[in-house]
Amino acid sequence: MRTFIAIELDPPTRRPLVQLLRGFPRADGVKWCSEPQLHITLKFLGEVPTATLPKVCDIAARVSRAVPPFEIRLTGLGCFPAPRNPRVLWAGVQDAADGCRRWVELADPELEAIGYKQETRALTPHITLGRSRSSAGSDVLRGVLERATLPAGPTMRVAHVTVYESVLGRGGARYEVLATASLG
Repeated sequence: MRTFIAIELDPPTRRPLVQLLRGFPRADGVKWCSEPQLHITLKFLGEVPTATLPKVCDIAARVSRAVPPFEIRLTGLGCFPAPRNPRVLWAGVQDAADGCRRWVELADPELEAIGYKQETRALTPHITLGRSRSSAGSDVLRGVLERATLPAGPTMRVAHVTVYESVLGRGGARYEVLATASLG
């Protein structure tokens, strides 16, 4: 099953993102995220065999116990790979305690030991808002990035991480909670 580990957003943190998404233009070549799809990915694992899933959940729980709860806040909009040709539009996340990075640094060696590669790029905590599938879609994302402003949101206390299954369907991905792991 297609699996990832993420931080689930609380409703006050999700609310400004949903309001912002409602104002974005609907256009061919751009897939905007729905409210249930908004999260902060800590580790994308890809296909995880059912027999390996308990090990993944155990690692998530063990690592989470080693990271104390921390606070995050939305910080603005950005994109990957570059503003000239954006493919992903995201909301930035301020993580002053570096909780996201610490979680990943602790989890990566344990997940690698059971067959999942460590990420080579530095973690940039973010919430994906939309993806472009074409140059016309990139133009739409660039226009949104130039004109839209993310309203200030509240501080969110991160107290757990969630192991999700991503179920691909006609309407996009649907995320099913497989396990949660409390921090601290």
